[in-house]
Amino acid sequence: MDHPVFDHEGPWTESAFLALPRDGRVEVVDGTLLIGPGASEQRTRVVSRVRAAVRSALPEGLQVRGPVPLRLGTDCVLVPDLVVTAAPGDGEDVPEVSGDVLDAAAALMVIEVVGSDHGVTDRSFKPQLYARSGIPYSLVIDHDGPFAVADMIISGRYHEYARAGDGEQLRIEEPFVLELDLATVTRRGAEQSRADPPARATTDPERLAGRGA
Repeated sequence: MDHPVFDHEGPWTESAFLALPRDGRVEVVDGTLLIGPGASEQRTRVVSRVRAAVRSALPEGLQVRGPVPLRLGTDCVLVPDLVVTAAPGDGEDVPEVSGDVLDAAAALMVIEVVGSDHGVTDRSFKPQLYARSGIPYSLVIDHDGPFAVADMIISGRYHEYARAGDGEQLRIEEPFVLELDLATVTRRGAEQSRADPPARATTDPERLAGRGA
């Protein structure tokens, strides 16, 4: 079968990864190519709703992006659904290389939306890589549970600091205040509810400056 994946020889490098057609399913970890499940319509809707809620909650100086390739180390690039970073124009520019890959040092929070088709790679292994790279905060939302778990890095490992289950609201206060009603963001159907709860935000300048370490 003639396909760039099958024709490739040796470990995958970042440059070889970037040469592939990318739709958010393909990632590379220490030279090994990972191919995840395609995005369902439900997951796409949930990512869009979470993006809108986070964007409305972010204080000045922060922005949400994604999906975007995120460099976690040598020949290690993952593609989280959303990444919260400093907004360009306020102080230092967001570290990027050729506009194609965002460096982990620029990420304040990574947000992943998963479902029943996602296994241990997305739920456990990838968060370990984010923690290994020193990204201060992680948020995982399961649209089939539904449930959401927010972690913060302490001594190089993620520790849960907020959780919500079916019918509950997730509230975090670091690194900005965000309230997510899981029933709203994970509901089935394409129409956007006019009753989406407002999201509010504050930020801790010391924590942003220190990246939550």
